[in-house]
Amino acid sequence: PLRYKNNESKPAAREEECEIFITLAQSNEQIPLEQYLTGDLAGEMPASFHIEALKAQAVAARTYAIHQTNYGATPILQTTAHQVYKEDINPKYEEKLKEAVSATKHQILTYNNQPITAMFHAASNGQTESAQNFSGAQIAYLTTVSTPEEYTETQTFTLATFNEQLKAAYSLAQIAQAQITRNDTNRVERITIGQKSWTGREFRELLRLKSTDFTINVNSEIEIQTKGYGHGVGMSQYGANELATNGRIATEILAHYYPNTTLTTLACSQD
Repeated sequence: PLRYKNNESKPAAREEECEIFITLAQSNEQIPLEQYLTGDLAGEMPASFHIEALKAQAVAARTYAIHQTNYGATPILQTTAHQVYKEDINPKYEEKLKEAVSATKHQILTYNNQPITAMFHAASNGQTESAQNFSGAQIAYLTTVSTPEEYTETQTFTLATFNEQLKAAYSLAQIAQAQITRNDTNRVERITIGQKSWTGREFRELLRLKSTDFTINVNSEIEIQTKGYGHGVGMSQYGANELATNGRIATEILAHYYPNTTLTTLACSQD
């Protein structure tokens, strides 16, 4: 369950004394955390999504930024390597994004009183991936949970392109006989074609697939259908939007995707 906690033991302080600044690695520009989050929301989640999904994303993004930068001490990248940040925000959605940030001001997720690694992804395959499956590390709040969205895509490869990207020389018959093993979330754990084998993650990266839940169909070309978009760990953004559309509020969405965490108000001092 997700609990809410205020740091009541901390002395009251003026707003400016509580401000944390985020440094953008590319430009070395320093931006107040809450202002940074508006641009981050614009870069990370469709602004057309339900306001409760945007609020949930704001908390996850704030938590990620605090964890990644150690409360603003180190710079953060503006790319998917960390979090995407957009300086130019569509005026149509700017107020909505600011509302999502303002409504969750200073809120982060913690586990054992520390900011969590708030991983998130675009869409899942019906269930999120566990940190255990993804990286081999068991994390109490990054476990497998159900998620309601449906996100599929089919990518088509010519034999030449497929071989080029895998640095191989397979025939269509060999590809059709690929051996696939899956993990407990139905994502590909390992795929073997001929004498060569890859992990699902390696294969996804080489072919630039949307996810590691994929099936291969061979005709005159190679069709690969994927379910989900992204690594699958933590909060699903499309799933969050589905939950919000069906009446779930941000705190409930966060509790669902990050079990065993506490919703905490940032303290003015981190000592």
